[in-house]
Parts: sequence; structure tokens; C-alpha cells
Amino acid sequence: MKKWMPVILFLWTFLGTTSLESNWAMAEAIKDIELGVSAGYRVDNVDWSIAGYSDGDYINIFSELTWKDLEIYQTNIKAEITVGSENPSHGAAYFKGCVGYGWIVEGENQDSDYDGNDRTLEWSRSNNDSDDGDTKDFSLGMGLRFFHVWDKLTLTPLVGYSYHEQNLTVTNGLQTISTRFPAIPLGPFPGLNSTYETQWKGPWVGVDLDYRLTRNFHFAVTLEYHWAEYEAEANWNLRTDLAHPKSFEHRADGNGMVISLYFEYAFTKRLSIDTILDFQDWKTETGVHRAFGADGSTGTTQLNEINWESTAFMLSITYEFF
Repeated sequence: MKKWMPVILFLWTFLGTTSLESNWAMAEAIKDIELGVSAGYRVDNVDWSIAGYSDGDYINIFSELTWKDLEIYQTNIKAEITVGSENPSHGAAYFKGCVGYGWIVEGENQDSDYDGNDRTLEWSRSNNDSDDGDTKDFSLGMGLRFFHVWDKLTLTPLVGYSYHEQNLTVTNGLQTISTRFPAIPLGPFPGLNSTYETQWKGPWVGVDLDYRLTRNFHFAVTLEYHWAEYEAEANWNLRTDLAHPKSFEHRADGNGMVISLYFEYAFTKRLSIDTILDFQDWKTETGVHRAFGADGSTGTTQLNEINWESTAFMLSITYEFF
């Protein structure tokens, strides 16, 4: 263990301990440090709609954007630290963090406008590509880890903070519905290169459950409930009546559920491989859509809601230092 003391002291200094003596004492109490690298495949769906007015009539869904089947290759780096207790049933301090990056390689976008409530009288629709952009994810959590049933079952209540980005694109425009006079020509239209960049950030509470099925095989589940502050900015590049590079913004409060399933097999005492299934479901309450005109004017209307669903399959290699 002594060879890891410099690393341990650095980690505890980063976490805010105030003296060398306390750093050393906590380092001596650390029972486990794990570092892991994972890579895999993820599919996201995102949609939002706004209310508005057409010919003086209020339309509850005036315009709607959907991004469907966004295929993402992503990689994550995670770290976990357990600080032991003399009596495991009293709980051990536990810290975990994860940072990830994803490349969007495929996806579909639809942009629809309506003259009637509840998605009726659709007068414009374009079906476009969204095969570029990226995602960024960060999460940090801490809690108490309890051991039960001859150390086979581990229960860890947690609190934490997370941050997520989706930088989405709209390209290769194809007009498929156009009924308002003068009608927009149907078919491909050039020059479309719009962006929609999102942020979900806020605290969360959750629990980790880990069960050792055999000496080498573990099964674990993580449940998290998130409170989110949602912000987004868009650049609608073909709209000459809107400002650039910031054409409009979105603000709303929301929440999310995250469920992760882990199947771990330990090849050795220190090295293991995990198969991870990750499910996320996020949505916002009613918010604000604020548009910025090319002439410097601004206007607001109701942002109905944002919906984000994500499913990921990952493989992870984890090394346990002691």
C-alpha cells in the first residue's frame, strides 16, 4: 500500500483536506481505488416543441423538432474510492466520478410547423440528417457504503452532481410537406447547417446495489434521480430573419431518471471487465423560448417541453489498485 501513498495524498488534497496529517490518516483508511475505461454504443432521441400564434390564433404546438435514432460512439473514464470503517456495518465513505465523450455518427431530424392545435394542419415539414456533433457527460457522487450478508451485498446511498451536453446538427435538408402560399418547393434544399446545443445540469440522489454472485462474478444496479436546469442555444443558419450565431435560446427546469446495470467478471484480483447497460429518461417542465431577430429585436413564447431518452451498451476494463 505504501507505494500508492503519493497518489492517495494527491487525491485527498484535491478533495479538499486541509492538512498533511489528515491526508495521511485518510490515505491509511482508504480500502479501495478503482480506475476504469469504457467504450461503447449509444442511441439518443431528443424532441422539443413551442407554442405560438398563426394569423392571430394561438397554437399549442406551433413548431416541433425531433432528433431520432442518434447513433453515438462514446468512451468514459471512471474513478471510485472507498474509505474503510473499522466496522463495515457502520458504513464506509465512498466517492465516484465519471467523465465521457461521444461522437454522433448517424441520426435523423424532422422539423414540423402547424396551423392547428395538437399537431393538426401541418403546413411545413423537412426531414433532414443529423450525422455530426458530439455529447459530453460528467458526474460526481459521494455516499456511505454498507456491507451485508457476509460482504456479498453492498448498499450505497449517494448524492451528487451531473452535467450533460448534446451538440446536435441539422444538415442535408429535404422538404417533404409545403402547403402555405407561396409554397416552399418540395425536395432537397442546399446550405442547411443548423445547430442546437443543449446543457442539462444539477444535483441528484441515488443508490448503488452490488451483489457478489460468485468469487469472480458481480451484478450491480445504479438508480439515480436528477434535478436539472436545462439551457440550449440554436443557430438556424438559413433563417435570414434571425440573428447569428445565436438565433434563439431555451430555458426550463426538468428532471431525469438514470438506471445502469453492471455485469462484472474479475479475471484476477485486480483486473475485471464490465458489461454495462445504461438507460436514461429526461424531460423538462414548461419553459421559455426566446428568439433573437436579425434587426436586434427579441421575442418570447412558451417552450412546451424537452424530452431526452438514451440507451447505451458499454464494455469497461477496471483496475483495482489495492
